[in-house]
Amino acid sequence: MDMTQYFLALVVLAGLLGAFGLLALAVQRGWIFNQLTGLTRMVATDERRLKMRESLIIDPRRRLVILQADDEEHVVLLGTDSETVLKTQPAKPEPSRTEIR
Repeated sequence: MDMTQYFLALVVLAGLLGAFGLLALAVQRGWIFNQLTGLTRMVATDERRLKMRESLIIDPRRRLVILQADDEEHVVLLGTDSETVLKTQPAKPEPSRTEIR
């Protein structure tokens, strides 16, 4: 093998690594998913109905979260194999900015 074949092999390798990098970036940013499914964000970010109010890690396999959906709060225990709704209650009103000070 002479130097031109080594150079060609390095150019092909660099091209493949660059293509894989662009593919990873496209997957991470969601560009491929949006193109394949046609789905886009249908709700503006200010009008989201689901909020995670709090999260508490119990152990490496379990987490306790409080989710607010519309006017209800749900206390959910998340595990590796299952999710369990422990309690559902009406949501508490969020304090206004003047009450926080």
